[in-house]
Amino acid sequence: MQKDLPEKLLEEYNDVFTDIVNVLLFGGKSVIKEDELQDFLPVSQYKAEKGILHEEERDIGKRWSKGSFIISSLGLENQNKYFKNMPVRVIGYDGANYREQLLKGEDSRIYPVVTLVLNFSMHRWKKNRTLYECMDIPEELKPYVSDYRINVFDIAFLSDEQIEMFHSDFKIVAKYFADRRKKRKFEFPTKMPKHVDEVMKILTALTGDIRFTEGWKIIDSEDNDTKEGENMAEKWIDEIEERGEKRGIEIGKIEAYNDAGFSIETIAEKVGTTIENVKKVLGLITEPQ
Repeated sequence: MQKDLPEKLLEEYNDVFTDIVNVLLFGGKSVIKEDELQDFLPVSQYKAEKGILHEEERDIGKRWSKGSFIISSLGLENQNKYFKNMPVRVIGYDGANYREQLLKGEDSRIYPVVTLVLNFSMHRWKKNRTLYECMDIPEELKPYVSDYRINVFDIAFLSDEQIEMFHSDFKIVAKYFADRRKKRKFEFPTKMPKHVDEVMKILTALTGDIRFTEGWKIIDSEDNDTKEGENMAEKWIDEIEERGEKRGIEIGKIEAYNDAGFSIETIAEKVGTTIENVKKVLGLITEPQ
């Protein structure tokens, strides 16, 4: 399973998409309505050198319109970890959208393209938010190189006030990551999410623990009343939290031993993990996108 697929499944719903954009861009004001959004194909094709056909695909793309008047194209990009050249990637997505607009004819109206990058990691996106930061530009050329800034939102670092602004199921996801970062006990929602399957799948994908998807079967089972299901679900979420803390310690040890010059085999032995896991932590195994 691709890691970003569950995020797409949840965010494709118009109620979730509008909620994310209205909170992150407009401070919780209901600027965009659900019925004002239309999906558009997030894949664009272009020919590179030697005529080879390539594709660019953004995670989620929707057009915001009022009647037949298109206001903007809006895109979401999900990141589970920092990617230093993200501004370059976003330029490709946005540029493809603008190029598509040009193909409609010379007299066609050009409308703005806005991309939101959702950072689901436990670290702030502190650098490489602009194209300038991705390059070493000679001072003589700098006046002639256009900069490009990306809109990154660190989900785990949203304030409690911001999280309360969400009305869709995305509030559960945002709150989980904020509570996880602050080492607070995550309170399992007492109300069944509207898109329960997608919510649990996104949490499974972003934490790597299948008990999120399995846990809702306990709540949804006819053999268990709601109260018992919630208590059991809270219990396994506590276990997931504890496992995450241990995982963080393990990663720190692996990185420290690596910095000290130990071999992969020795690191695995000292930490008490597999060689494959050490390679994954050190980025020596590329996970499929």
